[in-house]
Amino acid sequence: MRHAVLSAPLDLTIEEVDVPVLEPGDVLIQVDATLLCGTDLRIYNGTKSKNVSFPTVLGHEFAGHVVDSNGPLPEGLAVGTQVCVYPIVSCGECAACRKGHENICKNREAFGYQLSGGLAQFVRVPARAVRNLVPLPGVSPAEAAIVEPTACAYNAQKLVRTTDAETLLVVGCGPLGLLHIRLAKALGVPRVAAVDPIEGRRAVAAASGADLVLPPGEDTAAQIAEWSKGGVDVLIMAIGRTDAFTPYTSTLAPGARVSVFAGFPSSAEISVVANDIHYNEWEIVGASSCRLDGFHAVAALIADGRLHVADLIGTQLPLDRTAEALELAASGKDMRVGVDPWA
Repeated sequence: MRHAVLSAPLDLTIEEVDVPVLEPGDVLIQVDATLLCGTDLRIYNGTKSKNVSFPTVLGHEFAGHVVDSNGPLPEGLAVGTQVCVYPIVSCGECAACRKGHENICKNREAFGYQLSGGLAQFVRVPARAVRNLVPLPGVSPAEAAIVEPTACAYNAQKLVRTTDAETLLVVGCGPLGLLHIRLAKALGVPRVAAVDPIEGRRAVAAASGADLVLPPGEDTAAQIAEWSKGGVDVLIMAIGRTDAFTPYTSTLAPGARVSVFAGFPSSAEISVVANDIHYNEWEIVGASSCRLDGFHAVAALIADGRLHVADLIGTQLPLDRTAEALELAASGKDMRVGVDPWA
């Protein structure tokens, strides 16, 4: 089999190796699609190395089908079943795990970090992670792979109680921002606004169901405040820039919730007047990765057609062009760029 090995930042090679040998309880997945996200890019370029075990095989957004197991398969799985893979393997014992926050487990492992990820033709799923395999038949492999980032958006929206919102604002209409818009609509938010500087992305945001779409500007916040008729209930920062928040505090309703969703540079700081939080009872909530229950919820939304994602999948390049795929993803000129390990 072939896989893309990252030995150190910017040191990526395509290698031929043996198919992984399965230990008792393990499952072997043939990878059919792997998508790339900002975290992969930061690991690749060296701006993120914490908890990454080099050499590593990147790719935590991937899908494939079961081809072998060393022992009985769990109910719902069989050879040939298409699956998406929840990437986090939590310890189950730390304070985060005990409180149900497996996604921020301090002892966690993850595919693409410590465990070999989806930039490969086959992936060994260790026995302790077989519960992470979520069946998703009837859609393309890339649609199954996009469950992971969508589940991250679902986690964020659950934390800010999107289903209780009348109005929601998404700042940043990259692939994740667009997923937020569609997810909010699928979860029943009546009115959604979106802000992005790129005209093409604003067009996709409108096609995704956003009721108001604007470029950032001096009067953008005022337009949103007027449109919301009482303030925005939920603001989602879907881009890792502090100006995704600061200009829009004036649009927030009493009791509003803010999701700090995107990853930010390590030195980034958000400034907000303390009394604005105090007197308006605003909640500012972080959101990191996703949880297994969200994975199942999103898979169901995609499977039954309530959430359309196919057009958010961008260029898919062959495995031997992985570096080019990473560069394309970093450019922001495409939708969810990925790699086809068999092309």
